[in-house]
Amino acid sequence: MSSQQDGTLLKVLLVDDDPAEHVLLKRKLKTAEDASIDLEYVSDIGGAVERVKAGGVDMVFLDNRLVPNNDFRETAPQLRSAGFIGPIGIISSDISGRYFEKFREFGVDFKIGKDEIDGTVINFILKEYTLDQLSETCSEDFL
Repeated sequence: MSSQQDGTLLKVLLVDDDPAEHVLLKRKLKTAEDASIDLEYVSDIGGAVERVKAGGVDMVFLDNRLVPNNDFRETAPQLRSAGFIGPIGIISSDISGRYFEKFREFGVDFKIGKDEIDGTVINFILKEYTLDQLSETCSEDFL
């Protein structure tokens, strides 16, 4: 899953009902110097479920609110039910709601405000949630 260890691209799926977010995130990802990322985009949870079932997705950035669903409490479990075991990060313009405190209960690994995303944050997320953080011995134990 690591882009740094084997020279391949890390496949990140962005799920957001606003196509402009794809363009913005793509620009921000270019500032992540340590990352080799292939950003793929779908606009709804149905498309995301089909995409993760097809395989090859390493990480998902999931918008908090997708029409017609209410929020990540409905959408993230759908990705887990589809068999996705990689990291899921909720991205939102506002992550201050109390329901965000229980994000892990819904299969989410991290949450971040859209305004907080930059190259430094992307590098941190990739190191924290990919195999780059594991030693060679530890990586072999889990592969």
